[in-house]
Amino acid sequence: MMSFFRRHMRVIFIVTIVTFLCGIFFETGSYLFNKSSDFVVKINGTKIQMSLFHSIYKSSVKSYQHTTNKFLDEKELNEVKIRVIQVLVQTELFCQEAKKYGIIVTDEELKSDLQNSAEFKTGDFFNVFKYTAFLNTIQMNPKDYESFRKKQLVANKVKMIMASSIKLWNYEVESASKQNPPVHKNDLFFTKVNVILTEWTVDAIRSSKVIIGNRYKIFSQDHQGFLN
Repeated sequence: MMSFFRRHMRVIFIVTIVTFLCGIFFETGSYLFNKSSDFVVKINGTKIQMSLFHSIYKSSVKSYQHTTNKFLDEKELNEVKIRVIQVLVQTELFCQEAKKYGIIVTDEELKSDLQNSAEFKTGDFFNVFKYTAFLNTIQMNPKDYESFRKKQLVANKVKMIMASSIKLWNYEVESASKQNPPVHKNDLFFTKVNVILTEWTVDAIRSSKVIIGNRYKIFSQDHQGFLN
């Protein structure tokens, strides 16, 4: 089972995106791209703003380049854009699910998350200058960033609740142990969780009213057909 997951994780990702896009076309019966709209995606009436997309995209590129010490080419940048859209859509869907069950993140939880973020600390203390510099880099004000961060934390809570109900069967563990090299039980579990959460996202998208906007502002002119 694990070997199947490892071989097909990229396929699963692509299927998620294709299902997402095709579902939009079949649901609406027509192209709903709007060149003048101010949002990337609207899900059940809630807009994911273009400004948020650009900020998270810049942060993702900056983080990747810092980690790998290399610049991304145009194809890689467009792949990052797709992944950012996927993350934003998934986060919104989990947040909408959280509202059904009254799952929230308090201001105190958000404050603790920010103050304990290694990116914003100097030694053991929160560094407001690092936090401000980070916001300036991704061009977000504190209110908008903290609102989005709270959504991420809410989504994480929902994911943790879902993950807590996922179990490994004995035959899955035995099969993983016979792989070459053997797959650790924890790795098998996290892979299974990721696959199930991806499947949940696909199902949620299918049952949602989704509209895409700003297609031409997301991708460079040379890659306008990337989402066709």
